[in-house]
Parts: sequence; C-alpha cells; structure tokens
Amino acid sequence: MKHLFIEGESDWTLILLHGTGGRETDLLEFSTMVDRRANILAFRGNVIQDDQTRFFLRHVHNVYDDESLEQEGHLLHDALIKCSEIYDIDLKKSIFIGYSNGANMAAYYTLNIESDVAGAVFLHPAYHSSLMSDVSLLGKSYLITAGARDMVALAGDAYQLKKHLELRGGSTEVKLNDGPHAIMSEELMEAHVWFLNLKKSLEDE
Repeated sequence: MKHLFIEGESDWTLILLHGTGGRETDLLEFSTMVDRRANILAFRGNVIQDDQTRFFLRHVHNVYDDESLEQEGHLLHDALIKCSEIYDIDLKKSIFIGYSNGANMAAYYTLNIESDVAGAVFLHPAYHSSLMSDVSLLGKSYLITAGARDMVALAGDAYQLKKHLELRGGSTEVKLNDGPHAIMSEELMEAHVWFLNLKKSLEDE
C-alpha cells in the first residue's frame, strides 16, 4: 500500500487517511497543526473509482461496497503492522486522522479490527455500513467533527458514529461547526486540544 513516512521528534505517530480524490500528502498541513513534532504515516487509498482515489468502493452516495470495505480495511491493517515494524512505530502512541472517505475507513478499522491504536480524529465521517464487531474500545479516545452545512456527511452521521464508539467503551466527543464538507480552521484547534488532552491522560495513567 502506497504510503509516506516522515520521522518526527516525538514517539507519537499520526496515521493520515485522505478523502475521496486525494493522496497521502493532503492532510500534512492539518497534522502539523495537531502536533508538529509527531511522526507522520500517511497512506494512499488502493481503489480508483470514477477516476478518483478512494480507500474502498461504493455503489452510490452513502451505499458502501461492504466486500471492498472489509478487504481494503484488512489490507490497511496489514500495511500498518508492516510499517510499524519497519519504522519502529509504537501503535499505542498513534492515532488515525481521517477525512471523509478516509474517516469512514478509519471508522471501519476502529469498529472491526482489534488494534493498539490509541484513538482517532474523524473529520466529516458518514459510516453507512453494518460491518461492526464487538471490539473493545475501553481506554481509547475519539474526536468527530461535522459541519452544519455539510450535505455529504450529515451531523446526524457524526452522532451515529459516536453511539457506535461509545457502545464499545470509547470516550468520544463531537464538535460541530457551521461549515460545509470541508475542513474548517476551528477543526484544527479542536484536534490540537483533543490530542494534547489524550496525551496527558495517557501520561497520567
């Protein structure tokens, strides 16, 4: 799986998953605002649909190809494990940051695959899949952002994902803004503050 690794100055790693039509460099500026000292591991989706790069196929808007989602999710897991060994990444000190299609892939991964990853920032997710297992998310933390004028991923989708995460024990916050299906400036600060609190809570354990 194509990826980009940038070594940072701390032992934390931000795992970046771009949106539809994107590439592995799309969230670099966002990740710098979250933590400029962290390692960066950014993946590019394997799937091309309608000439756009994605992490999994869909049939129509918000109707997922669950077979593709499951297959690509496990390929991502294999790639993540391999990269953690190559780059000496401590997955217990790593989080996903996913936008749109990448956020939905991060949601699949979180709800279906047992992992040491400490949490995730889901930017404008809309997880419309019945693929969910009984993984335990106790001790893990999640931030979900949504826009009031987002007609692609509705605010209700954010709260539905929150419910799924909390049912499995995950500590979850939803932050709403007045924006469309795009990353707004306030989301940068919200993710930065959330990540600082996550690191502090783990250090205090």
